[in-house]
Amino acid sequence: MPVERYPPAINFLKLLAADKELEIHLVTVSQENGKKKLEIPGVKIHRFGAIKTNRSSLSRMIFYFGFFFRTVMLLIRVKPSSLLYYESISAGAPCAYKKWFNSSCRLFIHYHEYKSPQELNAGIFFNRWVYKLEKAVFKKAAWVSHTNEDRMRFFLHDMGKNAPTQTHILPNHPPGDFGRYAKDSKADRKKPPVGIVYIGALSVDEFFLKEMATWVVSNSTNCYWDIYSDNCQPEALAYLKELNATNISFKGGVEYSELSKILPNYTVGIILYTGHIPNYVYNVPNKLFEYHVCGLDTWFPDHMISCHALETENIYPKILGLNFKELEKQNLEKLVCAEGLAYKKQEFIAEKTYQPLIKAFCL
Repeated sequence: MPVERYPPAINFLKLLAADKELEIHLVTVSQENGKKKLEIPGVKIHRFGAIKTNRSSLSRMIFYFGFFFRTVMLLIRVKPSSLLYYESISAGAPCAYKKWFNSSCRLFIHYHEYKSPQELNAGIFFNRWVYKLEKAVFKKAAWVSHTNEDRMRFFLHDMGKNAPTQTHILPNHPPGDFGRYAKDSKADRKKPPVGIVYIGALSVDEFFLKEMATWVVSNSTNCYWDIYSDNCQPEALAYLKELNATNISFKGGVEYSELSKILPNYTVGIILYTGHIPNYVYNVPNKLFEYHVCGLDTWFPDHMISCHALETENIYPKILGLNFKELEKQNLEKLVCAEGLAYKKQEFIAEKTYQPLIKAFCL
């Protein structure tokens, strides 16, 4: 996917680029036509092809191998001293370069998602080949990180004797200035309608879209729901159009740089994963942190096990786990009430979170 879809990667690159003595190269793919391309001062961006959803399996495999060879050629030319890749799908060229061309290159690996061996082995031939390359270099890696403790535990169990030793936890925290427009007024919470917002990908099958929409419609005089997404599946759009709810609005996509201005206009930010695979059960999405630092209460489905460690007590903005299958039992006024609670934004700050990685990367 284009780097534009991975805000945590962008945040890391911007922090890394603050060191003007570094030569930084980013390898990614092109944005869809008409969408703004990311530019980061101090970072040379190489875009090798573009992701297309309508590719056949053969076409997709040819594309992956093309990306692999072009990236290997770039690495041979640039001769990096440190090399970081995100996700197994991007592992081919970095692992091959480390193994066959430059064993002294320090390899860093970060997983934005968790995939079981069954999922990885069920992929196309290229994915299975890359997965074998990865397992061969894990013990030689200078850094391997996951976004939370649960995902790391599963990963280490999956790897068995191939498990790396230099492991770290790297949550998807936003930049320190992300919450500069946050509000903390309790009075605003008493004035209906309550503003609810959702940011991110959306579909009917893998998200509690229908359950949330039904509940919002039933509370039409007390709340409204705005949806921002540039990755909304056709069936989800069709459902929203057919529903034609007066208090639900689909706003389309929004630039990440604009989120910190938009989010404080709402009271609640929501997460809607149904948890159809372990990756989404043991997930703490970056939007949870982004909602919170912008001053919003955050509601997540209570089956998202890894999020429960962040639930709040006696403070707001609240972080709450709810049963999205039984939203009709929830009282909106009680959910957003902050009477007797102290205002406290927790420190979810990328500059602190990424410091160990930046320090290790720049040795």
